[in-house]
Amino acid sequence: MDREAYKRFIEQTADVMDEDGLPHMAGRVIGALLVCTPPYLSLDQLAEDLQASRGAISMATQLLLRSEFIERISLPGERRHFYRLRSNLLEDVMSKRTDHIFRHGQLFEMGMDLLRGEPTEVKMRLIELQAYIDFFADELPALRERWRNRRDELVRRRVEEATQRKADLE
Repeated sequence: MDREAYKRFIEQTADVMDEDGLPHMAGRVIGALLVCTPPYLSLDQLAEDLQASRGAISMATQLLLRSEFIERISLPGERRHFYRLRSNLLEDVMSKRTDHIFRHGQLFEMGMDLLRGEPTEVKMRLIELQAYIDFFADELPALRERWRNRRDELVRRRVEEATQRKADLE
């Protein structure tokens, strides 16, 4: 693997994760776990790869474990633990974000209760937000079902593309 390209990938991953509210180091850990072979690394391997202190890596992995982005695994014959990305990571993240959006809906409802008796114009910002939540709630079940129905096909297509790219390079 091109070491400079690897470093750029790690930092770009961290920047994207920063935008999502994760600490930069946690994003760097995710970046490393996205492309490592085998698909897991120990705390020491992460510290070495990311040129960071073991303490910084430990804090990042603890956060990622609590957030359920990664999981800790044990391997036969190894005394140390290893970390890998959870399977279905993006699906799980989107599910949590969906739950968060619906919690916003509860807040909007509380806001409407506070504004009971006020003119509709005063309530418009909350009404529009509630309408978005209604739309999202209506569309989400069908979107999830389409994903379940197409997942295998889409994964198979990506595998074929990756296989073709590898063959083109050889």
